[in-house]
Order: sequence, then C-alpha cells, then structure tokens
Amino acid sequence: MKAWIFAGTLLAAPLLTQAVEAPAAQPGTVERDQQEVLTWLDLQRSGRAASPYPQSATAAERDRAYQRYLKSYTREIPEYLLDDNNDFSTGKN
Repeated sequence: MKAWIFAGTLLAAPLLTQAVEAPAAQPGTVERDQQEVLTWLDLQRSGRAASPYPQSATAAERDRAYQRYLKSYTREIPEYLLDDNNDFSTGKN
C-alpha cells in the first residue's frame, strides 16, 4: 500500500510543481482596460466591422418580439427585488 502511495506521489509531483510555478493571471491596468473599451466603442461607432449583408426581421418576427415585450409588463416586480428605499436590490445583504 505504501508503495502505491509513493508511486502516486512521484507521478503527481511534476503536475504539482507546474501548478505552483505558474504565475497567476494579472489583471490589466486601468489605462489599458480603458483604452480597450475606447477601441471597441470606436469600432462599433465607425461601423468598420459591420456585416456587408443587411439584416432585417420579417413583419411576423417583429410582431412576436413586440408581443413578448408587452407581455413582460404583465408580471409584477417581486418584493425581494425592492428594498425600503425604493431602490433596486438583489435581496442579498
């Protein structure tokens, strides 16, 4: 039994050392993150990456989407989503 434990430890040792030596992912800097956001917003605003094929919905698809939208107003907001200050809350403290 001890031999099996020893063999298992020897087999797992390289994996454990690799996990310990791997550096943790570092979050980006605020400036870099801000620049990425600005780049994506500029790309979206300019339309440079837009599809050359126009996309449209049929009248029936638009009608069904609008009916789903209207139906969403038939349900009341659950009490646990509203706090005492009339503010939106997740219900978690």
